[in-house]
Amino acid sequence: MRNETTGSLLVVPQAFLESLAEGQNKILALLENTPDKNRIGDYVTEAEAQKMLGRKATWFWGMRTKGLLAFAKVGNKVFYSRKDIEKFLEDHKNKL
Repeated sequence: MRNETTGSLLVVPQAFLESLAEGQNKILALLENTPDKNRIGDYVTEAEAQKMLGRKATWFWGMRTKGLLAFAKVGNKVFYSRKDIEKFLEDHKNKL
């Protein structure tokens, strides 16, 4: 292993490198199994809801102010329940 700052070579035991690789694999596995950081339980951030519905922040603001879409606000961050988004879509489905 080469030390990039000094240019010297370092001798590292193979067991140490294997242990390091195993630890890295454990961390990667945990990250892969971790839910999206923007989700809290059944709730998604407004940014994720925008992606889900293909709408902009102004549209969500309008739905909130008209009382058509329930939300929770923590500080300046807005969250929507997936169930409320699904209900909104179901209630506004075009019926021919």
